[in-house]
Amino acid sequence: MTPRAPSLLTPAQRQQFTRFPILDQRTLAQFYLLDADDLRLVREKRRDFNKLGYAAQLTILRHLGRGLRQGEVPPSEVLTTLAEQLRVNPVCYAAYASRDTTRREHFAELCQRLRYAELSGPLGREVRDWLMPTAVVTDQPFPLMGALIDELRRRQILIPRLPVLERLVNAARVRADQHAYALLNLSLKDDLASRVDALLTPMGDASISQLVWLGRPMGAPRPRQLLTLLDKLAFVRTFPVRSNLHTFLPQSRLDHLAETARRLSASHLAAYVPQRRRATVMARLFELSETLTDEVLGMHDRLMVSLLREGERAAAEAFVQQGPPLLEQLSTFKSVCAALIAAREQQADPYQAIEAIVPWERLVETVRDPQEAVIANHIDPLYHVVKAYSKVRAYAPRLLSMFTFQADGTAAPLVEAVGLLREMYAANRRTLPEHVPLGFVRQKWAAEVFRGGEMNRKAYELCVLDELRLGLRSGDIWVEGSRKYRDLDAYLLPQEVWQRRLLDLPLDLPETFEAFWAATEPRLTGQLHEVTDLLSKDELSSVSLLGSKLKVGKVVKTVPDEVEPLQRSLAARLPRVKITDLLLEVNAWCRFTGAFLDLRNGKAVERHDHLLTALLADGLNLGLTKMAEASADPGVTARRLMYLSDWFIRPESYAAGLAEIVNFQSKIPLAALWGDGTTSSSDGQRFPTGGQGKAFGHLNAKYGREPGVLFYTHVSDQYAPFHTKVITANVRDALHVLDGLLYHLSDLKIKEHYTDTAGYTEQVFALCSLLGFRFAPRIRDLGETRLYTPEAGALYGVLEPLVAQKLNLRLIRDHWDALRRLTVSIKSGTVTASLILGKLASYPRQNGLALALRELGRVQRTLFTLEWLRDPELRRRVLAGLNKGEALHALKRAVAFHRSGEIRDRTFESQSHRASGLNLVVAAISVWNTVYLGRAVAALRAEGQNVPDELLAHISPLGWEHIGLTGDYLWHQELVPQPGTYRELRS
Repeated sequence: MTPRAPSLLTPAQRQQFTRFPILDQRTLAQFYLLDADDLRLVREKRRDFNKLGYAAQLTILRHLGRGLRQGEVPPSEVLTTLAEQLRVNPVCYAAYASRDTTRREHFAELCQRLRYAELSGPLGREVRDWLMPTAVVTDQPFPLMGALIDELRRRQILIPRLPVLERLVNAARVRADQHAYALLNLSLKDDLASRVDALLTPMGDASISQLVWLGRPMGAPRPRQLLTLLDKLAFVRTFPVRSNLHTFLPQSRLDHLAETARRLSASHLAAYVPQRRRATVMARLFELSETLTDEVLGMHDRLMVSLLREGERAAAEAFVQQGPPLLEQLSTFKSVCAALIAAREQQADPYQAIEAIVPWERLVETVRDPQEAVIANHIDPLYHVVKAYSKVRAYAPRLLSMFTFQADGTAAPLVEAVGLLREMYAANRRTLPEHVPLGFVRQKWAAEVFRGGEMNRKAYELCVLDELRLGLRSGDIWVEGSRKYRDLDAYLLPQEVWQRRLLDLPLDLPETFEAFWAATEPRLTGQLHEVTDLLSKDELSSVSLLGSKLKVGKVVKTVPDEVEPLQRSLAARLPRVKITDLLLEVNAWCRFTGAFLDLRNGKAVERHDHLLTALLADGLNLGLTKMAEASADPGVTARRLMYLSDWFIRPESYAAGLAEIVNFQSKIPLAALWGDGTTSSSDGQRFPTGGQGKAFGHLNAKYGREPGVLFYTHVSDQYAPFHTKVITANVRDALHVLDGLLYHLSDLKIKEHYTDTAGYTEQVFALCSLLGFRFAPRIRDLGETRLYTPEAGALYGVLEPLVAQKLNLRLIRDHWDALRRLTVSIKSGTVTASLILGKLASYPRQNGLALALRELGRVQRTLFTLEWLRDPELRRRVLAGLNKGEALHALKRAVAFHRSGEIRDRTFESQSHRASGLNLVVAAISVWNTVYLGRAVAALRAEGQNVPDELLAHISPLGWEHIGLTGDYLWHQELVPQPGTYRELRS
């Protein structure tokens, strides 16, 4: 193995470990207050400067684990704090600093008294071995250095020079690598090692290796594509990917190795030494085993959904053509039934009553006409699904043979039916056994499964496969070796762990249901009675009761008329700027490019302008090749941009870079007028998919019949888009609301969050409450929303028609610990909120935890609805927050204008790069505008104009008319204003 270069840290990182840390009052109180023993030692010294110097060395040694370096002067806060305790003048320290011999003697004495040791060879090897397990988890030098220094302080070993520490970190990383490589090579017996090597050779006449072929994305969901995925998975399973060896390594280490294998070419991997090469490829095979499993099951889901939609379209077309005769028959049958009822009531002859409506012969002919039954079948969507049986039958036998499905409880009969089909397919039988499981057959499928009083084999098979996808979605059925379709319990922290983890998390979870209800019940009951009283007196603002429905008036406009002309006046002052110059200037302010580090060694990029070019290619939706063609810099080639994209641009890099921009904006005075950074909103913005990406888009009737993806973005009250992610267009926004609140990397402390109706479910209400967020969605048709109360609705007077039912508090009580475990698991990152919500929302009637979460959500939604009715200010606040998101959408649409706004990327990773790049560029525009709007305000005020803060609170920094988004993309670093200076405003 080639040893790494000794210089592991960037200059900025080195500075963080060498400079004196920032001191606040808590740190001063913790490390720089002298106790009685300290004072006794210090007072043994003669002269004030010796006492102060000795005390400084004593406290700094305890705090930092090192002595003062040559010429280093303690911060003034330290000297002032110590001088006050010693009652000496802090200025006298200068005399101590000039006595180098005295300083060294005092330090040696302190090390002996406090039992600090120097880092010897044996101690160095000991701490290196201690650091190795941490290096297995992460090989990034910066966190390893921090962990090493903390451990040296804990052991009271003097912190040596930084090069020594870097050598120790490097040694621990090398040992961690060797440990991981050896472990992953253990299972490569016989010819497996040579087969792993062969994965890097080209496939026949193809120019790509087998490893690359295995990871290539498939196209639109079709049986042929699914069979190819099954082929890939079967091939991967010929390697020991189902052994438990990988469980002895942290997932982060496996992910890092797998990502390296994905990004390196086969020739680069082949250049590794054998042990490292094979370990890297094996980590990729472990990953492929899980991802291919998920892709197979996911494509089956999409295929079934596609067949169901095709069936609905075919049934709709059949109804257009053949529906009128059926409607005429229905009208006739309705008249016949009405005549029979009247004859019964009047004790008349029923046959005469029927013949008065329709001749008997015609009635018999109509009922017995087989053509009419055919027409009725044609308007049933599942009839057309069954006709397409051969599409599913083409892959179903292999699908079921590849996986072992597991379930408990109510899903057990479905797994039994899956096993029955597997055996039937294996034996090549075309008939069902006499007795088959039927408990899972829903009414939707019953008519086809039992058509004509007989079991329809094809319909039964399709029903089983359709219910299988729903069970996998919900977690009622799970598969070993999957990430997405695991046992629901496997997503949560173990029972013996979550309560310990809770102590370390900033969560305020009541320990018992009784404690929760004691705090909630008075508030809920009080608000119910208060709203009842106000509603009966017609004293609720813009709220009235019409029958059983509430009518809530529109939110009154709160933006003063003077805001629009002020916005135009300020916009006219902003300098005209090209997008490249804007990004350079923002990067000079907050250095967001420093977050994009090399995946291999954690180092920063050398040419920041080249990195910005790659980021801008994502943001403008231009693509790397087209961006290289548009750049006049000969060093910016498509290959160079691809290199940067492969090694420096990742989701976590985008998130960290975005956080730098968001944090910078939060400190700008003008931004404080828009909000304090504690409220936010989120919404999805649809982008159509085109070209090669069209096959990877999803349909959603809300957006028409063209496929697309959603960029789901969270924006703060300061107009900072602090989180974004790509979601499929056919899932509800609500699943992803919490991801942005929990997993952003900025310093924002969001307390209240707004969405529109698509972002709301009762389960989101519940989890937001448990995680400490106040959820305030704008719910469409809120007047028709039903309330849930602790007692019968009759107790609440005029609200009684709005009460749906009494709360099932026992359900929440019985699952209170499970709800707390779920909350801790999400907060600690064991499972993402979107993944677990998707599971719990898919099939909630079969899952007690899902039902309890929904019931808790009903409590929180009722509280919110009552507050919405009582508080017009809440309604205005929510509307204002959502309007900021709409303004952000308009800017994003303007920025991502290339390729007609279509997302043409084939992989989810590339689509995520597009979303993150666009969000980063928009955030940079927002912060640049904020800075220059503030300068424009100062200019207007200097000219004597009255610009009150009350109007500035409504100004938006999301304009783009002054920004050049097109043209050549050149980076003129020399045109960036020097620190502390800015571009000249327009007059």
